[in-house]
Amino acid sequence: MKSFAQIIEKQVHKAARQKVRAATQPGVVMNVIDCEINALLTDVINERLRREQEQLLQRAPYQRAGTILYRNGFRAVKIKGFVKSLFVRKPVLRSKTPPSRILGTLRHFGSSLLATLGSRFWLRGTSTRATAQELNETFGTKLSPSDISAFTKEFLPDIHAWLSRPITQPIAYLFLDALYLPVRKPGFTSKQALLVAVGMTSEGKRFVLGFLLGDRESTDSWSALIKDLLNRGLNRATLALVISDDHKAIAAAVEANLAVPHQLCVIHKMRNALARVASSHRKAFYADFTAAFWAPSKEASLLALGRLQEKWTPLYPKAVQIAAANPDAFLRFFDHPKNLWTTLRSSNLIERFNREIRRRLDPAGAMHSEDELWKLLWSVSTNQEARWNKHKIHVFKDLKQVA
Repeated sequence: MKSFAQIIEKQVHKAARQKVRAATQPGVVMNVIDCEINALLTDVINERLRREQEQLLQRAPYQRAGTILYRNGFRAVKIKGFVKSLFVRKPVLRSKTPPSRILGTLRHFGSSLLATLGSRFWLRGTSTRATAQELNETFGTKLSPSDISAFTKEFLPDIHAWLSRPITQPIAYLFLDALYLPVRKPGFTSKQALLVAVGMTSEGKRFVLGFLLGDRESTDSWSALIKDLLNRGLNRATLALVISDDHKAIAAAVEANLAVPHQLCVIHKMRNALARVASSHRKAFYADFTAAFWAPSKEASLLALGRLQEKWTPLYPKAVQIAAANPDAFLRFFDHPKNLWTTLRSSNLIERFNREIRRRLDPAGAMHSEDELWKLLWSVSTNQEARWNKHKIHVFKDLKQVA
């Protein structure tokens, strides 16, 4: 049986262990670390400020000299945007206190840090409101969404240079598509058409070539985008094919300004045809459609298309009419290297890119200005190009090894 002293000792050890556990909870530990770091930085900065004042006065405390500059205690100063709730003691004089180079450097560092973090968070897809909230919670600042927008304005010179950059790549395939987005005008918000151009070389490297923002998709607006690409260096001699959906304005602009073969999107054709087929027959119709447009050659494709017409015209004449219409415009990809057929058969490449733009634009809401839009497009485009070309280089190396 345990003695009274042993029982007391056990209870004391138990209480001590409970206190240690409570003191080492994650939240408590982080608070202790924050406080210790802040205290350490505060002591270092206070000491540097004291030495700075001594160098200015050229005398130690309580030492007299023939001057009108006298010490007058300290003033609490907060360094915003540096460390959360960091206050230092700035020595002051009875007369006007000269500005402190140390505090100026720290404030500039804090502002630069916030500007860098805010810009990077925003460009990665976080809304200005969420970015400001996260920085405020981390650094104890009082940033607003407009402050984050102001930080990102530093990118504008580089962005405008990027928008007008020369096209030096030998673009062989040009993809065109558009998406609509809300843009704020004085007193109202309207939908604007963003025209997008993506290029691909014969080796498979992909590049975002340009944008144009307009009221709608028209022959004039598409011609304006194509002319801008030509003025910046798009070479008709290397351009082999234009790929897009079956939009009349795009077709007219391509014919008028480029005069190169125009491949229409097979996926759009397939969706339009299947929409006219009953659900009970859709799987079989889809199999016959893919047999035609995913055939091993153009000749096999035309034969399969003829079989589709014979089989399905009695049941679904409208669907067959859509599937068989203008076959030459939908089969031009067969005239190019076979390893590119999957990419050239449809406009999926640029549509996936547009979905990435949409995903980034949705958190931002309506665009307040074109500059805000260009910043977002620049961020999405540069990141997408890096992903595209890193992936495609490996793909084409593998293809060459197989060959």
